[in-house]
Amino acid sequence: MNLFIDSHAHINDPAFDADRQTLLSQTLPQAGVIHSVEIGCAPDEWQPALALCDAYPQLVRAVLGVHPEYAPQLTPDGLRQLAALLPDKRNKAVGEIGLDYTCQDISPKDLQQNTFIQMLELANQVQKPLVLHVRREGEDYSAYEDTFRLLKHNWKPAANAAFPGVLHCFCARYEEAKRALDMGMLLGINGCFSYKKNEYIREAVKKAGADKIILETDCPYLSPQGKRGQRNDPSNIPLIATFVADYLNISLAQLAEITTRNAKALYDLP
Repeated sequence: MNLFIDSHAHINDPAFDADRQTLLSQTLPQAGVIHSVEIGCAPDEWQPALALCDAYPQLVRAVLGVHPEYAPQLTPDGLRQLAALLPDKRNKAVGEIGLDYTCQDISPKDLQQNTFIQMLELANQVQKPLVLHVRREGEDYSAYEDTFRLLKHNWKPAANAAFPGVLHCFCARYEEAKRALDMGMLLGINGCFSYKKNEYIREAVKKAGADKIILETDCPYLSPQGKRGQRNDPSNIPLIATFVADYLNISLAQLAEITTRNAKALYDLP
């Protein structure tokens, strides 16, 4: 059986309330998913993410941070709380953090940027990798421009990390991919890769190469082609992998081995 890692999931989402235990104890192992990385991206998600690690210590690891959409929720006390939680061994990175210019109505651009800088300062202190969330508005790529600018001026990559971070949910051009890759980062590839309109994503991934990617679901969102409209979950990782392997013209076994190795290195997983 091919072994996979879902490098970015939200299993604490209410969409999983009815069958979370079955999913984690049965469905994922049956699909060959050996690790699922739970993202706690708002203050009220940090402790539940760590609790999920405790409930499934062989399977689940956490990543904690403040998603740009939730920047308005971060208080000085919340920032201190996060600073105290990030060194926890169950937490493997700082994220998902970054800029999302589709939600400026609820999270203004300047607040997003200031929060991102605060998250980078915490990452500098704990020397853990970044999980970046960058979402552009339409064909305006300024969210990427601003992200890379803030990284250049405010971030000190972990010196001992195999990879300093991942550009999660990669949905951009090779131009953006290359800037992340030049920083040593990986690209997080999910169901978006399989959507018919997204040839530009597939071409960017082909140029980057399989050794620069990891697989993710971002569940319960972004189900792969063939399951769109349904709830996504980590057991769809093999399906996402099949789309990627076919496009890159390598075997599924090869892609599983490469992406699992990369995810283990990024998140320091056994």
